[in-house]
Amino acid sequence: MNYFILTYVGKPVGESGENWGTEYIFNYACNKCGTGASVKKNLKSYKLENIAKEIFQTIDGDYIISKDLYILLKSKNIQVGNLKNVTSASGEILPFYHLFADHGLPKAAETKGLIKENQCVECRRNGYFNNIVMGDLDKRINTKVLPVRLTYNKLDIVLLGNEDILNSWEHMGLSEKEAEGNSVVRYARPLLIVSKGFKEILEECKLKNIEFESINII
Repeated sequence: MNYFILTYVGKPVGESGENWGTEYIFNYACNKCGTGASVKKNLKSYKLENIAKEIFQTIDGDYIISKDLYILLKSKNIQVGNLKNVTSASGEILPFYHLFADHGLPKAAETKGLIKENQCVECRRNGYFNNIVMGDLDKRINTKVLPVRLTYNKLDIVLLGNEDILNSWEHMGLSEKEAEGNSVVRYARPLLIVSKGFKEILEECKLKNIEFESINII
């Protein structure tokens, strides 16, 4: 069984989610911060209408794929669950799908390449950030984002069957279920973990700005 963390390394484009009228459900979310909230109907967005990309990430951290890529994945029998169209803030259906998993993995047995800051005191599922080694412009040393390595027990993977896309238990960034003071409503997003089959199709399409990091299964 081979699974990989899917990462978009290009410049995020467009906006999506909480600030554009998207409705969320909280069946499996933290009561305090909202981490784990999922889109109820369609992911609403802003300024996606003229984007010509097969896969990308919005400024708010949502992964988006084109209608053509969605059709290709389905034709290859990739189990992507019940993906739904992305819409504009006014509800107009766009030729994109929100790439999100119906099922998630348990907490990783070990994580590398991530740091934790300001986590919710109840769930501790949010507040994960990429570990970065700062560079030095004077010495022409670039800032380096350390690779993420997640380790799982084999049984945790086997129990999920043949899913081709999964959410990580760990969520990137901070969550705020209620806006207070200068804060805004925001739900941290999980990492997306995909199967070898999913990875191979994206690689065959020679899509830009996509990286895969293998997860470790013990």
